[in-house]
Amino acid sequence: MKLKLAVGAVLRALRSKEGRTQESLLDATSRPYLMGLEHGKSNISLEKLELISTGLGISPLTFLALALSTSRGQSTDDLLAQTQAELDEFLAAGGLDELSTQLKDGELAPRAPGRQLDQQRVTDVLHCKAQGMTQKATAEKLGVSKQAVNRHWHRDQN
Repeated sequence: MKLKLAVGAVLRALRSKEGRTQESLLDATSRPYLMGLEHGKSNISLEKLELISTGLGISPLTFLALALSTSRGQSTDDLLAQTQAELDEFLAAGGLDELSTQLKDGELAPRAPGRQLDQQRVTDVLHCKAQGMTQKATAEKLGVSKQAVNRHWHRDQN
């Protein structure tokens, strides 16, 4: 099932369970937008998800878990167990430290424009070149495209 339809179903179910009308959520959003969500015609932004969830007295994460489990035909227990495993893996890999480097003074930390280089790939390509390998052989050895190898091949000459 499409996620938009699941969001609509969850929104309807939560409103119905609480005996709430669409008008009771007008502080969070407009009626046409709410109708679009409930009919699976509109996408929901994170900001609107937070406003609507708060208006319904639940966490945005709860709303999203219900929508994802409905969309996937998966139990909420299974979804939450998978989510916990992914969070544990993220934390064990130092994800919080990496996350903190992405923020500065409550804003996203600035990044240099353009594509971020995989420095290890550049090193591997230049190492193969130094060994006298061709670009084609390098691409095969590293399991990357010939175009990727070509982008880095002349890097040491720049």
